[in-house]
Amino acid sequence: MSDRPVASVVVPVGRVDVELDEQLAALQAQRSEVAIEIVLALNAPGDDVEAELRTLADGQPGWPIRIVDASDRRGAAHARNVGAAEAAGELLLFCDGDDRVAPGWAATLIDRAGRGHAVGGHLDEELLAVPGQADWRPPATPDELPSFLDHPYLVSANCAVHRDDFLAVGGFDEQLTRCEDLAFSYALVDAGVELSYAAKAIVHYRHRAGLVPMLRQHFLYGRGMSELIARGMLPGSDGGLATRFRANSQPVDRWTTAQVLRKLSLGAGRLVGTATARGQ
Repeated sequence: MSDRPVASVVVPVGRVDVELDEQLAALQAQRSEVAIEIVLALNAPGDDVEAELRTLADGQPGWPIRIVDASDRRGAAHARNVGAAEAAGELLLFCDGDDRVAPGWAATLIDRAGRGHAVGGHLDEELLAVPGQADWRPPATPDELPSFLDHPYLVSANCAVHRDDFLAVGGFDEQLTRCEDLAFSYALVDAGVELSYAAKAIVHYRHRAGLVPMLRQHFLYGRGMSELIARGMLPGSDGGLATRFRANSQPVDRWTTAQVLRKLSLGAGRLVGTATARGQ
């Protein structure tokens, strides 16, 4: 096996905690026939935080871990871009620090990501589920890539893309309030990269606990959706008002109060996003 990594796992790090420790342990347990490196893009300022992260990384033997400074601008999109720019691998794998990759995750993505392809994996929402919140949201990956207004996209918490393709489209858009993974996916498609779904590349996904945090998160998603449309990033759209307010159909088994509130938050976010993006 060559010393040069073939794949780089890029993880944006906003805080150092037990969840990140568990994710690093899960990454170190990955088995692969090719060399892997783990790139931690630290998005929190402070020497104390960096020292804490280095201590945590040093306690995880296995694949080499590199820490890169992405603290000059807050945001996961920026951290992923910095991590990707510093990565040495030909293939970039993305996951988040508060989730947990399942055995075989890296090998599956590496195997499926052929030239001209980018791959999104499956987000399992059961293992790390918050009690009482199982019916608050539709499935993140409904046995296929999720879609927005009928256009599939990769979720940044579980995907793989070739480094050359990543750089060709400019990485994740740091100007959007949210939904930078949608914009990134559509830019890849526009560049001729095919998106595919790998059901066996599993990440155990952790939702935010509490109703208010969920509603705030979905409000920001709504803003990002309208910004994306207004800037002409949605394939086949001219950014008009009809598209900005078109409902996004998602599979929902049972409409609960939380589901209704979530949809209202998304709608409010799209309304605010449309107002702030007016004229763009």
